[in-house]
Amino acid sequence: MLQAQLDDGRMILLAAYRKEQIQFFRQAHFFCPACRKPVKIRAGKKVIPHFAHVHIQDCEMEGKGEGLYHLRGKLQLYHWLKNQGYTVNVEERIPNAQRRPDLLVHAKDGKKMAIEYQCASISDDELISRNEVYQQRGIKAVWILGGNRLKRTSTYLLHLPKKEQRFLMKLKQNLPLQMLYYCADTQAFCNVQHILLTGKKQTVGQFYFRSLQQTRFPQLFHPLPKHQQAIELAWKQLQSRTVAKPLTYAPRSVKKWIMQTYEKGYLLQDIPVSVLQPVEAQYSLSVPPFIWQTDLWLNQLHPATVGENITIAQLLYTCQKWATAIKPFAVHTNKHPVETYMEKLCQIGLFEQNKDGSYVKKKASPF
Repeated sequence: MLQAQLDDGRMILLAAYRKEQIQFFRQAHFFCPACRKPVKIRAGKKVIPHFAHVHIQDCEMEGKGEGLYHLRGKLQLYHWLKNQGYTVNVEERIPNAQRRPDLLVHAKDGKKMAIEYQCASISDDELISRNEVYQQRGIKAVWILGGNRLKRTSTYLLHLPKKEQRFLMKLKQNLPLQMLYYCADTQAFCNVQHILLTGKKQTVGQFYFRSLQQTRFPQLFHPLPKHQQAIELAWKQLQSRTVAKPLTYAPRSVKKWIMQTYEKGYLLQDIPVSVLQPVEAQYSLSVPPFIWQTDLWLNQLHPATVGENITIAQLLYTCQKWATAIKPFAVHTNKHPVETYMEKLCQIGLFEQNKDGSYVKKKASPF
């Protein structure tokens, strides 16, 4: 922990003091702010000054597993916010809850923002529990992943498995999907925006790197310039490669669907790339776009004749078996991916939306 309590009640952020002052503090008695048990000073040439329990304790502070990289990054973000005039506390306890976010920012209007700097993996239960506490108390949570978790595989590709997708953010409707990373070694942010999920671990996005000192806090949430054609090309190329690969390790439900597709006389390789479209809310479905979008075509869109109407309820019914329960906590949108997909098909002229919300087929199927 970065701070502890003196026996007179004062909270001491050890890393904010010079070496001589820290030596003086070694003569004092410090206590854990959570369990009130004794803690000791740990400081040296290669160690961020911090506190640790004298004896192993069953304490909410002891189980955080903070390494040097995490401590250093948290301290850098703390000073970065303080220097911008924000009122921010380290490891402040949320009232009536055993939660201590890495940083708690207090706005002038009384609102609070919890910043979690997450450098290690975290379970779904723990993530949901933390976010529920913040939500119940009206605290907006922002998760910044450690730069050690950033896995960029090419210019527009990011290795982003399902567990990492839980940290996707879209704090306002007019903002793009984004992931935030901060590297304590280089003292720089990586803001990944305009993300097009593929349903696989490889995800398309645009990377923006900026040093800590050149960044203001609100800038982390501003939309950044988009290389539209390059991003869409990367997505289509990735989809084409994915469709061409055999699904040897696919779940049983997907294999069953593949067999049904074969029985209808279609191979996955026969799927025209033109009907595969990226949608923002892909995270709410458990299979890649080429599966659920092909499923829509084979069950609803392809059998329909030109001029026939199809309701959104029919389309949602077809895709309900692919829904996933775990979704990002900080993405605020009510639009289902099927709705976005139909909007794309309308844009390329295959369908047209009626005033009642249904869709009329305008052209023959591209199959």
